[in-house]
Amino acid sequence: MKLRNKFMPAMLMLGVVAFSSCDKQENESIQPELEQGMISHILADSAEVSSYNFAGKQLSQINHFDVESGDLASFEKFERDSKGRILKSSTYSGDSKTLLSEQNFTYNTNGELTKSSMAYYSGSKLEYTAYATYEYDTNNKLEKKSVFEGKDTDNQGKLKSYTTYEALPNGNYIQEKQFVIDDKNEAKLFSTTTNSFDASVNPFHTLAEPGTASSPNNLVATSTVVHNSKKTYKYSYSYTYDERGYPLTQTVVSPDGDRQTYKYLYSN
Repeated sequence: MKLRNKFMPAMLMLGVVAFSSCDKQENESIQPELEQGMISHILADSAEVSSYNFAGKQLSQINHFDVESGDLASFEKFERDSKGRILKSSTYSGDSKTLLSEQNFTYNTNGELTKSSMAYYSGSKLEYTAYATYEYDTNNKLEKKSVFEGKDTDNQGKLKSYTTYEALPNGNYIQEKQFVIDDKNEAKLFSTTTNSFDASVNPFHTLAEPGTASSPNNLVATSTVVHNSKKTYKYSYSYTYDERGYPLTQTVVSPDGDRQTYKYLYSN
């Protein structure tokens, strides 16, 4: 889940590798049960893109829709512990409700995320497994995420990539550097992403999945340099806001100049 405030972020390299209940429960769960002021829907040209379900103030499910047909394409569900921390996230196809992927999260005694394990499925067949470890700076901000291929049993997986993060004192992540491990087992800088932000509230910040470099303010520009190809990809983001400073619309301009506007709906 990536609730970071690039609405449809471009994922590089290994950042992307890719429920069993009755039909009545699945259909009912798609209807949002919201706490006042929470994000409820995202629309693109009046077509629903995503919707958010809450149990109290805790995000319980995200639904993703096909903007042309309006059909439910996929949905993510979250399981939490008694402290409200996400222990497991599962993604299902919208039509058959088959499991597509699941991720489990492990925390230390300080409440920091230390590891996540991922499994990806095709039909009922397990296709790929991976896990990630996390490191933090003295301000408890995410500093490094390392991704390993294989199962996390006894930490025997193979390191495939890692990303380092730089955050400002206000919590916004201004830079990410992704390194990939080559055939000689050496780390090579693959990409560098530089971000800038506005001073308004990012409504997705508190909803972000564990291990995500989520910033409290809204992204207004991002520039990613892919070092091997020496290409640079730039996105810009502009907003309209309500009286609270929450965004009502987000307009994204992609590197090729295409422009798309998303409308945010809240429960109040």
